[in-house]
Order: sequence, then C-alpha cells, then structure tokens
Amino acid sequence: MNNLFAVNSKLYNLNADKAVKVFVNQGGTSSGKTYCIVQRLIEISMAEPRTVITIAGQDLPNLKVGAMRDLENIIAGSSLLQKWFTVNKSESIWKGGNGSLIEFKSYDSAQDAKNGKRDYLFVNEANGITFEIYWQLAIRTRKQIFIDYNPSSRFWVHDQIIGREGVRLIISDHRDNGFLSADEHAKIEAIEDPDWRKVYAR
Repeated sequence: MNNLFAVNSKLYNLNADKAVKVFVNQGGTSSGKTYCIVQRLIEISMAEPRTVITIAGQDLPNLKVGAMRDLENIIAGSSLLQKWFTVNKSESIWKGGNGSLIEFKSYDSAQDAKNGKRDYLFVNEANGITFEIYWQLAIRTRKQIFIDYNPSSRFWVHDQIIGREGVRLIISDHRDNGFLSADEHAKIEAIEDPDWRKVYAR
C-alpha cells in the first residue's frame, strides 16, 4: 500500500491488481472512483521510471474540472509530490523526477487517437467518447487501462468491454467513500427521483 496520501483502501486495492488488464469503474456521484484512480496512477508514475500515462476524456474543459483537478489537489496536499512533479500547463503534462509523465488529452476522432503510444490509459467519464476512439487508444496501450463513468445509460463499455477476459468491473457509490462529510452523504441520499437515485446514489 502507499504512504503518500490517505486512500479509499477498498477502491484502491480493487484498482491495484497487476494481473488485471482493464479496470471498469462504474460508480455514482462522489464514490471516489476518479480520485482513487488518479492516486493509483501517481504511484505508478513514481514507481516506474519513464512511464507514459494518458488521461483521456471528452474534452479538456471536462478533464480540468474532473480528473485534472483531482491530480492538482492530490499534489497540493503533499510537499513530496510538489517537489517531484514539474508541470507544463499549456500542454497539460505533469513530468515526474524519474522521467515519467502524466498527460491529459482529448481526441476529435479515431484518426486523431492513432497518434502516440502509452503504458497506462485512464478514460475518464468514458460515456463521453466513442468506442472507435477508445479502441485506437487501447490498442496503443502497453500495460493497463482504467475506465470510469456514471451509469446514466447503456453504452459501448457494457457491450464491448464488461465480461471480457482480463476485465474487472468495480461498482461503487458514495457509501464507499469514507472521506465525504455526513452532510455530503445526506445530500446524495436525499435524491428523490428514482431514476436519478439509481444512477447517482447507487
């Protein structure tokens, strides 16, 4: 386990199995899935010199308020990480002291996704990108893939990924996140619409 920062140990451990090729994180709002995956990727980048990690999403504005903000908050909470990483904001790249890098990317088309290879891939809010883009990224990923999304509707993950060999499905909701305040838990539990409750609370 790590000692750099506090982790949601259940989610972290489920996403830390080196034998799994693809981790599918299906979770409600504030389940901690994105934050936990970013923590895991930071640790991988520190343990594996010159490793390349791509965090992909629908577009950069969405990434900036989601996975990128989580990365910035995690780094801001550790003096060690602040010294370890140098950031190129214009390129959305964080480079570690061992030559590893974490890059944030969005892709307009499957053709666009053909550029570049990586060791690890994290597709954040995967229902915002097409299967064709995912496939081009996945085929160019050497080691492991992490996927997360809110289950608002069925999409390509359910038809093309879940159930395949080497894939682990991890389902979480806000009750799995021990770092939320009682007030935050209560707000999510108070969702009345049954369909919204199913997606965001469960």
